[in-house]
Amino acid sequence: GKECHPLNIIDDCSRMNICCEPLLSETFAEVKPHMERIFEEYGMPFSFLCDNGNPWGTSQSTGFTSFEVWLMELGILTIHGRIRHPQTQGKEEKFNGSFTRECLNYNTIQNQAHASKVFAEYREFYNNVRPHMSLNLEVPASRYKVSKLKYPRKIQEWEYSNDLKVHNVKSSGYITIKGQGYFLSEAFGDKQVAFRESNKGANFINLYFRQFRIGQIDIEKRVFTFKRAYL
Repeated sequence: GKECHPLNIIDDCSRMNICCEPLLSETFAEVKPHMERIFEEYGMPFSFLCDNGNPWGTSQSTGFTSFEVWLMELGILTIHGRIRHPQTQGKEEKFNGSFTRECLNYNTIQNQAHASKVFAEYREFYNNVRPHMSLNLEVPASRYKVSKLKYPRKIQEWEYSNDLKVHNVKSSGYITIKGQGYFLSEAFGDKQVAFRESNKGANFINLYFRQFRIGQIDIEKRVFTFKRAYL
């Protein structure tokens, strides 16, 4: 009687499924504990490729999501596929197809607890039994290596270099530069960002959050030229 949202995460290199969990929503609050468990067990990735839906991507003009900002605080770059272009996440979509054909089509899910059991059994089969064509008929678990990037239990403070000017973001998600307000995202509320002049010229300012460039502003036109994370 409830909608189920499977949280499926695939390792890009080995194709191993490191998460197959039945969630009842697509909110950051429900996803985050599972992500923390994954990072503690498998280490952290260098980057995280995902689509533009909740809770990963942006909606309308909200800028950055809480998920993206949290990953940046952990040093992880979020990469989004092109809108309406599922081929970007081709390996994940391939898994979703196999998961539907080989698991969902043969099971009548009773509730969330039953779904967890069924999903876990399929995940074990997919990772350790089912041969994978792209791996020369080996199983994904035979190719997977745990990340050496350990998950920190506490996010460390960040010190910006002296050539950057540090700004406090308002709780509303706005920053003020040279008398003009710019909406960045509520997810940056009460955090610090930094900026400096772009190599494009004095009219352009680059914005930074920790080690990521998150935007560029044309101060003459008083507009963002882009809002996106780059390492």
